[in-house]
Amino acid sequence: LKEISESPESVRKTLRGKFVLEENPPAVAMRLGEDVFPAALAERLKHKELKHVLLIGQGTAAVAGQAVASMMQRVVGGSVDVRAMKATELSGYSMLADMSNCLVIAISQSGTTTDTNRTVDLVKSKGASVLAIVNRRNADLVYKVDGVLYTSDGRDIEMSVASTKAFYSQVVAGYLLAYQMGILMGTLGQEEAFHELESLLQLPDLMKSVLADHSVVSQLAGTWAPTRRDWAVVGSGSTRAAADEIRIKLSELCYKSIATDYIEDKKHIDLSSEPLTLVCAAGLPLVALKDAVKEVAIFKSHKSVPIVICSEGFDAFESYAAGVIYVPKASENASVLLNTLVGHLWG
Repeated sequence: LKEISESPESVRKTLRGKFVLEENPPAVAMRLGEDVFPAALAERLKHKELKHVLLIGQGTAAVAGQAVASMMQRVVGGSVDVRAMKATELSGYSMLADMSNCLVIAISQSGTTTDTNRTVDLVKSKGASVLAIVNRRNADLVYKVDGVLYTSDGRDIEMSVASTKAFYSQVVAGYLLAYQMGILMGTLGQEEAFHELESLLQLPDLMKSVLADHSVVSQLAGTWAPTRRDWAVVGSGSTRAAADEIRIKLSELCYKSIATDYIEDKKHIDLSSEPLTLVCAAGLPLVALKDAVKEVAIFKSHKSVPIVICSEGFDAFESYAAGVIYVPKASENASVLLNTLVGHLWG
């Protein structure tokens, strides 16, 4: 709970000083220095010389990469192939003889993860450009890469379940890199970038509002969690990463093996287990939300216990869910982390 409660301030520190917003007309000036985003890399992006962006990590850091990749695809999609994968999958099965047209973004809480660091060594030897998102200054990874974006102030120590508040900051840091890339490549307009970053600045306060009163989460967890042996967490699109991260912490905290899936695919696999199912729906587009309501109705009809995390102002889940936990309405990118916050509190 300590790490969860400190996460809004960690996000605020990660955002601090990284960009300037100008209102008339809406414009953005990114402030990622040479030590974060080298000029040579910026030039290669401007001239469309990079064809692949690979976000790598292990465990929670890999899930953060998944969240960033989902958002980055929307920002630079069409110009660059963006993928997230485990560092070990890249080094073991996806290495190319020549990776000079690749940008690898390595994510790590400690900067000492052997699998990630070894993969960085390998891709560097194949000519790839490498940036890192790290939570610890002077970590091993820092000295292997071309640029480093520190989460928080680079000294935000995790004392309990590792990579809890770091997850939020890793995702936000990845968003900053994505906006920088989109602006450089001309795939993200100034006005759109302005509104996205303005929304991101509000995220710490939105997180605090969720943390201010988690009695509904407490009450629903106390009522329903002990009633089912099997639990699952589901999400779709951008919220799938939230589901995967919630699953990790839920397993670590509750000593259970927990399924994770896409909302729409759950009905095709293990409804017969009648699980308690956390549904990450906050921030989904309206069409996807309406589809998710049908899925939750199916969960209920098969004697599952659906608990839905949803943005305020959409109440269609009420008829089918055992409980609905509302979070403030926010952009799709920010809502990924509001889903996660509720899931961490549930754990």
